Amino acid sequence: MSSRIYRFADYRLAPAARELWQGDVLLALPPKSFDCLAYLVEHHERAVGRDELISAVWGRADVSDDLLAQTLRRARLSVGDTGNAQRAIRTVPRFGYRWVWPIDAVEVIPAALDEAAPAAPARHPRTSRRRRWIAAVAVLVAVLGVALGAFVWHRGALPVGAVAGSGGVLVLPMRAEGGDADSAWLHLGAMDAIATRLRDRGRLKVLPSEQTLLVAAHDFDPTDPGALHRIELATGAHVVVAPTATFDRAEWRVLLDVYDGAGLRSFVANAPNPLHATAIATDRYLASLGLETPPAARLAPADMQVERLSAALLAGDLDEARRLIAAMPDELRATPEIAMRIGQVDFRAGRLDEARDAFARLVDAGDSVPADVRVHALMGLGSVAVRRGDFDEAQRRYSAAIDALKIASATPDPALLGIAHSGRAVAYSARRNVDDALADFGRARVELERAGDRTGAAMVDANLGLLDAGRGHYADAIRAFDRAVATFTRFDVRDDLAASLLGRCKAHLALLDEAAAVEDCRRARSLSDAAENPILRHRVTTAYVTVLLAGGALSEAQGVLDRQAAADENDFGILRATLALERGDVATATRLFLPALGALHGDTDGDASAAVQFAVAATRRGAPARLLDLALDALAAEPGASPDRQPLASFPRLLGEAQRLALANDSGASAAFQAALAQADHDGAPRDTVTAAVAYGAYMLDRHLLEPAPSLAGRLEAYAGQDYRAARALAALYLMLGNTALANAASNQAQRLAGERDPRLAL
Repeated sequence: MSSRIYRFADYRLAPAARELWQGDVLLALPPKSFDCLAYLVEHHERAVGRDELISAVWGRADVSDDLLAQTLRRARLSVGDTGNAQRAIRTVPRFGYRWVWPIDAVEVIPAALDEAAPAAPARHPRTSRRRRWIAAVAVLVAVLGVALGAFVWHRGALPVGAVAGSGGVLVLPMRAEGGDADSAWLHLGAMDAIATRLRDRGRLKVLPSEQTLLVAAHDFDPTDPGALHRIELATGAHVVVAPTATFDRAEWRVLLDVYDGAGLRSFVANAPNPLHATAIATDRYLASLGLETPPAARLAPADMQVERLSAALLAGDLDEARRLIAAMPDELRATPEIAMRIGQVDFRAGRLDEARDAFARLVDAGDSVPADVRVHALMGLGSVAVRRGDFDEAQRRYSAAIDALKIASATPDPALLGIAHSGRAVAYSARRNVDDALADFGRARVELERAGDRTGAAMVDANLGLLDAGRGHYADAIRAFDRAVATFTRFDVRDDLAASLLGRCKAHLALLDEAAAVEDCRRARSLSDAAENPILRHRVTTAYVTVLLAGGALSEAQGVLDRQAAADENDFGILRATLALERGDVATATRLFLPALGALHGDTDGDASAAVQFAVAATRRGAPARLLDLALDALAAEPGASPDRQPLASFPRLLGEAQRLALANDSGASAAFQAALAQADHDGAPRDTVTAAVAYGAYMLDRHLLEPAPSLAGRLEAYAGQDYRAARALAALYLMLGNTALANAASNQAQRLAGERDPRLAL
């Protein structure tokens, strides 16, 4: 007997062991999605018919197209594919599917040797780092979606209770059998309706529906004890509600199977309307807990449309949401609940003006709008303001939402309260109000954990990591990023995971921990390549190339840049110029830098700061002094460089001005370099300290300044074992001081750290 292992790109699939690895990371995916993936890979030499795939995976023929599509969606996402890209699993029209990604190798392993794949290496907390990223907290909102409360809809009563002895309730998507094609929305709509009713009427702690979809597949089998245990480990939920709806003879029968520590209990209800039957069955479960509720009222047409829109938003199907809205009569669209969702759809689609107007109308309507709708509208306005960079407005709107929640109830909904505090914390962070931001982030994390929203809490952790890095608390920042990365990995939230890895990568780079930075950036890049967010892809690529250049991996950096917008060399232009400079080609570096500087558009944090640091290095190697003048002008014009925010740019500004004085042979250059070095020390990023020390060292070497050289050499000693630039500058300073032995030792360190760089080039 033997088993096969299939290798493609950086993935490793072991069907017999039921394992899919990406590098050293074991990926989690639902059982049926794994089965679909494995079957298509094992038959990659041909197309597989739809019926054949269903028979092989489910063992029966009565599987809906919706269930098959959702199962394949998770299979595609597990390998970074999408239904639009289809680079791994291609749909064969009117037939089935085919695996099209090249299989690099098929290993046949005898059963006696077939062992479990090696465990992923343990991740240890790393030491602290520092950089000037307070402004980046606000920018990353666009990547993470943090604080964008318009995405979430928690209605009605404000839950604080929980099932006795429970970590919370998780409601699975509904399995709907019978009915017509128009009943597919029940899959998510009924799930969300049950979760809302358990919160509203039972005051139970129910996990957010968005989080449920991350851990519980559409083919999740709650009768599998192992599956229930995995759910408990991932979410903390001790109760799982599995709803099923069956349509027969003009009536819907809804069955709620409830799995908890006591085993299985079932609750049944019948009604002509599926949501009415769902409400009755849910109330019967609540009654079994001793929670008496009023009889379920028959649903109005607006209630049905609200749930259908909720289902479309949960599924991320904006086209379906727009179709539902277009089919509604005007009077239904004008109801507050529907109007709110219309604003949410516009926001999700990037139609910020329309979203703002929809939310503003609801807020302006005052008491004629239900309190929960008004809270969501206020948070929607805060979200729009964050997207537009109007952080004063965002702070005002989120504060109003917090006040409204507290007025509405003495025990506000922890999920909504957490989102509102998180949104306001982002606004505080962008305005450099660190103390208030920390207080709000702390409150947000507590509330979201209390609500069972672990992915929401992880988003707060990611922003906390950025804020802590921005104020020099790198040990705290790394711990916050570690928590975010662990949670996003567990729930397979890929865009947010990539953004968190990006933040941690930058922190590692600031601390000169290039190996850890490369690890994080490579992982982030494998995730962001399949992401739909172009800003995220651009930022990850920028960080990755920066890390490669810092480690001297020039060829790999060139390859990455060659694959990015090859038709426009101004894209990533500062990095392209830096690569040329590292190769000693000052003329090409200058040629690339000038148009790239003119093309700076401010959607990548640190562009102008990076330009100044490039110009400082380039002018040391003979580039025209005007490069530095232009870079400093760009830094002064950068958004956020106004007088009240100038400290964010102080280190690159001080460094650039010191180099400008040096080029002019001004006697004040030495004091200016010392000021830049002091600012770097204050900021706490070793990478900046080395940058300032190397520039100051080059100035000393040019003028043969012996007196201050030993002190600077002592500063560089701390970093020469891990930074190529520090080792090179240290060797040159020791040589100037006549200490050949120490100069040779530093030179050997530089050779070890050089990578593809030439140590004979000027500093």
